[in-house]
Amino acid sequence: MSLDRKTLEEGADWIAEMVSEELGGFIPSELCDLVIVTEEKIREEVGDPEMDHASMAARVMKVFEDDPDVPTQEGAVSEFIIREILHWEDEFRTMAGSPRSVRPS
Repeated sequence: MSLDRKTLEEGADWIAEMVSEELGGFIPSELCDLVIVTEEKIREEVGDPEMDHASMAARVMKVFEDDPDVPTQEGAVSEFIIREILHWEDEFRTMAGSPRSVRPS
């Protein structure tokens, strides 16, 4: 079962709260939403729905580095933060009844 856009947006809010709490800083839900949207496009483009989080984070980071609207300088968005968002996205998808299978990194 695939999650609809509204549920994924709610998930982005929850993921932002979890990552912010875990890392002790502020992670905006807009970043989480952007990661989810970008990740879905990448999985579809490369045809690898089970891509591991480390590989996905590197690909998402490359997309973000090419986007002047995403702050990727040191101390901002990083592969580490993207991996954390992906991890919490897995948790959210499971709670929402739509778990996904991802190869271990």
